[in-house]
Amino acid sequence: MTISKILFNGKIYTEDPEMPWAEALAIDGKKLAYVGDSEGAKAMAGPGTEMVDLDGKTVIPGLIDGHTHPSTVSKTFWYVRGPHTHDKDELMANIKEYAKRYPKEERPYFYYESYFTETFGEEGPNKKDLDAIISDRPARIQDFGDHACWYNSVALEMLTGEDGKPHNNSPIGEPEFKQDENGEYTGWCFESVCQGDEGIFEKLGWMPEMVMNDEMSTPLLDYFRQYGIMCLMDGFTEGDENLQYLYYLDKAGRLDMYYEATSILSEVKDIEDSIAKVREWQNSFTTDHIRCNTIKFFIDGTNEMGDCLSTEPFHNDKAGTNYGEAYATMEEMRDVLVRLNREKIDFHVHTICDGAFRLMCDAVEEAQKICGDDWWIKVTLTHCEIIHPDDIHRVHDLGIYIDYSTHWAGGYFGEGAIPFLGQKRWETMHDYTKVIKSGGKVGFSSDVFSYAEATRANPMIGMQVAMTRVDPWVPIDPEKYPGSVRPPLDAKLTIEQLIHGYTVINAERMRLDDKMGSLEAGKLANFVIFNEDVFRFAHETP
Repeated sequence: MTISKILFNGKIYTEDPEMPWAEALAIDGKKLAYVGDSEGAKAMAGPGTEMVDLDGKTVIPGLIDGHTHPSTVSKTFWYVRGPHTHDKDELMANIKEYAKRYPKEERPYFYYESYFTETFGEEGPNKKDLDAIISDRPARIQDFGDHACWYNSVALEMLTGEDGKPHNNSPIGEPEFKQDENGEYTGWCFESVCQGDEGIFEKLGWMPEMVMNDEMSTPLLDYFRQYGIMCLMDGFTEGDENLQYLYYLDKAGRLDMYYEATSILSEVKDIEDSIAKVREWQNSFTTDHIRCNTIKFFIDGTNEMGDCLSTEPFHNDKAGTNYGEAYATMEEMRDVLVRLNREKIDFHVHTICDGAFRLMCDAVEEAQKICGDDWWIKVTLTHCEIIHPDDIHRVHDLGIYIDYSTHWAGGYFGEGAIPFLGQKRWETMHDYTKVIKSGGKVGFSSDVFSYAEATRANPMIGMQVAMTRVDPWVPIDPEKYPGSVRPPLDAKLTIEQLIHGYTVINAERMRLDDKMGSLEAGKLANFVIFNEDVFRFAHETP
């Protein structure tokens, strides 16, 4: 054993229950050879060992982002990014100004980020407002939550097929183009993706770069690494070419992190294609740092748009019969789980509202009954913004994992869900304390979807928001919510819970707990060094 480096005199938070705190680390190559007191580490030093005095600095295990979108963010490099505002007049003025800054010759397709859902209410935005300021080219304004958008008439016309309907080739299923009472398309659309705007690109004879490259991707990957992210899962990997680019980076020694790819399942009927894609990627792109053994599915949409499944009728439904919808039945999900268990492929499911959460829990429970002792796969439900009290215990009981994007905890999506869930239920959202208290496993992530929000991939920001329930950039109304603290006030997470989720839980879920997640001898020497005591600051947080 050759000890290349020793770090001593530190305050090292190990996440090892047998030794929660240590003073020193001894490193042999890429692995930890020793974790313990400073004297024990120094005794292992050889003539060529580098000695690093931490001078009391805090060290934690390397962080894992359990759900984010590097391949998607990279492709947003060309988007026009404007300032945030909830005021419609100000929004329209901003769009007009940025359309002048980026003329047709520079941006043949004007793609602007973003508008808040609640700015336009339940009726949503209308193409007529956009036509009044941009009529010389197709335009698309993206919703802040990235699950909706707003087209002008030029764009709608280009997207319209021979059947007279607009189309977008989305990997998560057929988007919903909204119509008014006369059947005219309004320009408001749910669940469309940029690369799916094929009609626009074909008619323009122009297309932006849609494959990751150094210019698009280096700033983002550098940012992840800068703030301690040493492994991440892609919320869904967008195509062979993007995975090939990451493979190239790793082979060139430039990736410098672990990457878990996911194959998208657009519709239940496509399950065999998704399985085949996993096997293809495994055969073509597996390295020491790149893996793919997960399929991603969307069971519902968002609470802000009401394309989700609720346990109660929507608040704005006078008839009391509209519970929303899911994109698959419990039986279909059960069968998918059984099929994936046979293949030993894990399942990662976008799950927003409490009805969808219950459906997925029911499906897991039924699948486990069928599989019995052969049950193997890890099932992760992402987001889970509202969970019915009766279902909280099922996370632990069924061995499900929850993935939550910490920077959402301060009210990132505003009050957009209130029309559908009502004020009382809205005030119970984004609370994972009860799940954790019941023994459920909750990991954490950033889920950034474009360069407009890429800075929020910083896990330190996520932790701050989850501990304070205050969003530093888009705070909720302080007159309604004192201090801009998002209810419920008792849902604040602790620094210990957050580090545990970003390390141990995510490593376990991604089947990397033999390599990372805690600082123990034999595991990788992946760790983060702080120049301040983050535990002291965290415990002083109001």
